[in-house]
Amino acid sequence: MSEPKATSGGDSGGATVLAKGSLKPINVLAIAVAAISPTTSVFLVYGAGLASAGTGVIWAFIIGGLIAIGMALSYAEVGSVFPSAGGAYTIVRKALGPIWGGVANMLFLVLGIVVTASILVAAASYLSSLVPSLPVNWTAFVMMAVVTLLSLGRISPTSLVTGAMLVLELAVILIFTAFAFAHPALHGNPLTHPMLATGHGNALEVVGVGGLLIAVVPALFAYNGYDWPLYFAEESTNAKRALPKAVVIAAAIAIVVELAAVIGATFAIKSISAVTASSAPLSLIAQQVMGSTGAKILLIGVVIAMFDTGLAGNLAYARIYYASGRDQMWPGPLNKFFTHISPRTQVPTYGFLVLFVGNGILAIFTSLNNLITFTGVVIVVIYLLVAVSALVSRVRDKGAERGFRMPLWPLPPIVAIVGVAIALSQQVKRDLIITSVIVGLSIIYYALARRRLASVDGATTTEASTSPKMTLAEDI
Repeated sequence: MSEPKATSGGDSGGATVLAKGSLKPINVLAIAVAAISPTTSVFLVYGAGLASAGTGVIWAFIIGGLIAIGMALSYAEVGSVFPSAGGAYTIVRKALGPIWGGVANMLFLVLGIVVTASILVAAASYLSSLVPSLPVNWTAFVMMAVVTLLSLGRISPTSLVTGAMLVLELAVILIFTAFAFAHPALHGNPLTHPMLATGHGNALEVVGVGGLLIAVVPALFAYNGYDWPLYFAEESTNAKRALPKAVVIAAAIAIVVELAAVIGATFAIKSISAVTASSAPLSLIAQQVMGSTGAKILLIGVVIAMFDTGLAGNLAYARIYYASGRDQMWPGPLNKFFTHISPRTQVPTYGFLVLFVGNGILAIFTSLNNLITFTGVVIVVIYLLVAVSALVSRVRDKGAERGFRMPLWPLPPIVAIVGVAIALSQQVKRDLIITSVIVGLSIIYYALARRRLASVDGATTTEASTSPKMTLAEDI
């Protein structure tokens, strides 16, 4: 379909706006499932879950799935009240005020320059196992360059690319799952007696509750991405009603497909010690259940899936920075920088360039394991903010139009809050300290900028006429 010509929007400081009406709900759903990428997620985090929870990784994904359901319903409802390219950032800002919105903005800045790098380093690692002559880090950098070039194009054809690769990757994970279920080899029942390798030969020990909870954060990282429809609200048709449904559908697809793959893979384990010691545990399991040739074909599909995930994720982060720049959330000229839209493609060009630089540097100089646990902690902190926003919005904004109302309110956000709080209490101290520093510095900066942000809110008549005033920031 042809895309509408760019127009100026009063809420964007004179900048060219995003391409309105470019995406149908099915396109956005495809981007969301591609951002989650069941194939990428399972192959990326299964090893981390297995290391802390052993065969109890199944329980970690079950618990994570329950939290994800609560979060998806929370995202869907409050996202229908505040549809914006800012997605979760806008939700937090409008529900809890500009200070906490600023915290969410900074957390997304960190995620944007970390998550895609971690995914592409993983993709390059799998590709290097097939072609050993390829250097992992530089291969990941080249992948990031290609992702950036695709991101800079018009969103409609880019969404078709992600959709085509999505079909392939779903076929990959479903075929792997079928082979895994067809070759059960595990001794014992991981649901009643989860076991963990001790690191001393083939010795095993029973997994404690702490080990299971540590693995919940990687599981949440694996499910993450179902909120992606919200970031395309300004480029989609019927956004207030269709996109919340896409959030819930994307979460359901991710939970069912990933949980099935984790259960199948775990029951197919021949040696817990050997699989735990492997740098690519699912590759080892794939070789056992599919043979050498089948495993190589599977890995090609995994690399394609991971590239697709990097692309789908990258598309959203620049839009978040665009929305926060429109809200004057950045220092001085950075607001104009992030709200720059290409007149030709109608995408936030400079935001993608920032993502390229950040992810490109990390792709060259970092390792995968250091990224997964940290990004998982950042993601669940954002979950916490969104779940609280869902509670506040329903209580305070009673007259607001809701294109979607979650069932069993307030149970879903409460389940999410309790779940992520418990999971955070079991995480590595280093990751918690780094995240706390980011949150603390963000609070200080946006508290100092509160008057300026309040004046921006007061001058934005569109917001003033369509949403309640934000008062929680005054309590900080």
